[in-house]
Amino acid sequence: MGRRDGTRGGTARGCLFDGCLAVLVLFLVCVIGAWIWAATADDRAEGKARADMRCGAEARQEEFVGASADGVLDDSEIARLFSHEKPAHGLVGIERHGPDVLVTAELLGVGRGVFLTGETLVTGCFTFTVTPNGDGHRPAVAVKELAVENEPQSACGAAKVQSRGAFPSR
Repeated sequence: MGRRDGTRGGTARGCLFDGCLAVLVLFLVCVIGAWIWAATADDRAEGKARADMRCGAEARQEEFVGASADGVLDDSEIARLFSHEKPAHGLVGIERHGPDVLVTAELLGVGRGVFLTGETLVTGCFTFTVTPNGDGHRPAVAVKELAVENEPQSACGAAKVQSRGAFPSR
C-alpha cells in the first residue's frame, strides 16, 4: 500500500485534523437529531392527548353499560357521566329514539406539554348510542367520534357532522 503525497500518517497534525473532523460530524449529527426531535414534539404531545381522549370515550362507554344495566337510562344518570371540563363542554345533547338513547358529548384529552408548557389539551365530539336491555342482557353501547371538515374543535356545535370512527361495545 502506498501513501498519498502530502499527508503523513501518525503525525500530530494529521491526528488533530481527523479528530476535529470526527467531533464536528458528531456534533452536526446531534444538532440535526435534536432539531428533528424538537420539530415533532408537538405532534407527539397532541397524539398522546388524542389517545387520552379516546381512552376517556371508551371508559364512558363502559360507564354507560353499567348505568343502563337495569334497563333504564334517565337524564340524571347521563348527566353524572359527563362533567364540564374546560375547554370541553361535556354533555351536549340527549336524543331518544324508541328504546335507543343518543348522547352527544365533547370530551377532553390531556397530553404532556411541549417544552415549557404544562400540558397539551385537545377536545373531541363523540356520540354514544345506548340500547338498554330490560331482560338482563348486557346493554349495547356504540361510540362514534365526530369531526367537521377543517374544524375538528367545533364538531359538537356544527350542524353537519361526519363520522370519523366507531367502536361498538365489547
